[in-house]
Amino acid sequence: MKFKTTELKFSPIKDIQAKAQKQGAVSLAQGIPYFFIPHGIHQAAIEAISGGKADFYGLPAGILELRKRISERHLNEEGIFYDPENEILVTAGALQGLAAVLLALLSPGDELIIPTPTYFPFLNLPKVMGIKPVFVPLVGSEWKISPNNLRSSISPKTKAILLCHPNNPTGTVFSQQELAAIVEIARKHDLLLIVDEVYRYFVYGAPYTSPGEFHKDKLRIIRLMSFSKAYSLSGWRVGYILADHLLSQEILKVHEMTATASASLPAQYAALSALTYFPDLPHDFANILSSRRERMRKRLEKLSDFFELSEPKGAYYFFVRLKSSMDDKVFAKVLLEKAGVAVIPGSTFGLGGEGYFRLSFAAKENEIEEAFDLMEEYLCR
Repeated sequence: MKFKTTELKFSPIKDIQAKAQKQGAVSLAQGIPYFFIPHGIHQAAIEAISGGKADFYGLPAGILELRKRISERHLNEEGIFYDPENEILVTAGALQGLAAVLLALLSPGDELIIPTPTYFPFLNLPKVMGIKPVFVPLVGSEWKISPNNLRSSISPKTKAILLCHPNNPTGTVFSQQELAAIVEIARKHDLLLIVDEVYRYFVYGAPYTSPGEFHKDKLRIIRLMSFSKAYSLSGWRVGYILADHLLSQEILKVHEMTATASASLPAQYAALSALTYFPDLPHDFANILSSRRERMRKRLEKLSDFFELSEPKGAYYFFVRLKSSMDDKVFAKVLLEKAGVAVIPGSTFGLGGEGYFRLSFAAKENEIEEAFDLMEEYLCR
């Protein structure tokens, strides 16, 4: 028996991470942020459980207190207002939010433009829904979008563009001018622009332009957010969608069918606590990541005979080019088996990623140092 998922591959990222754990290797593979989480965030979830707040179905859009706090956060940080009543949907992570968006607003046979390399699930999720992904490789050493390539990829069946900003795995942060060009193309061709912003707090040396700044195009811009990265709550599975009420109310119909009552209620109360009592946590994490980025950059430069790197402007990954002709999948396999270090082959992330590999500097400092000690010992033997 054959299913529509038969030819899809399980995430290589999860597979490599599992092998690393089984082998006892040092992992720079999966993008798990390792930070200290204030006890108050955990306590909020515990109190929600013990106080009976989590015993029943919650609202499909998420608890109103959390949506109000999210609205306040974006108004204070960006000067952009999203109505907590009908323009914010709490989701079980950003990826579940994306699934709801695609199911609600695109139909089988529609085309979705996706710049690559990009987050692995983006490559296959549309296919499961009968949506055709159209991959447009990022160009240049800074992995930018070519407006001409973007325009040439549009057909009468194109319905949306899916953008990762800042980009995983390349660390690209698109400028105001670059985003304006993308928005202009979306406007001209009447396309939706779906933007994954889960790394928006983690930018280095460059200003971050929010897609929400393009007020005139609010009806076509859908923003995906997550507490997994910004607050290091990856296991709690809480995210949210920001969109004009005409879009969000359509998305809510599917979201309610796929998540029943939004994210788990204890997790929502934890997220509420994070926003209320620890608003500076993402900025604190960004400072730590900046230090870890510099630490990894120095170690990579010592291996310049083997690798070529460009510094990421955002997220928390280095996307490194192999100077040898070795296949990136083979390199990652050999590095894990021979050196005991787990990295992700660049081809995992789609067109343009061949010959590269990704390393996460969200790992702990001692793990970064140990991983590079092992890599140097193996490569320079």
